[in-house]
Amino acid sequence: MTGRELTDKLFYIGMEKDARKLALRDKMAPAEEIAVMSEIEVCDLIVEKYEVVMCESEDILLIPKDKMKEFNQMAVYLSR
Repeated sequence: MTGRELTDKLFYIGMEKDARKLALRDKMAPAEEIAVMSEIEVCDLIVEKYEVVMCESEDILLIPKDKMKEFNQMAVYLSR
């Protein structure tokens, strides 16, 4: 998933705020840079480090790319 595709999934202002908080928490860029970045730029940072596993209207599940092997071993998918 690209940053633009992730941006299209952020339906609420709170989701964008959480994306910026994640970028700050993981020190993806200095706070001063994140503050002036567009939503797409922030999402670009996130998709570099995280894999989008699930995307629903109000929830997005992100897994660090370096933990995907462990996640796939633990996860059970139910589908039709």
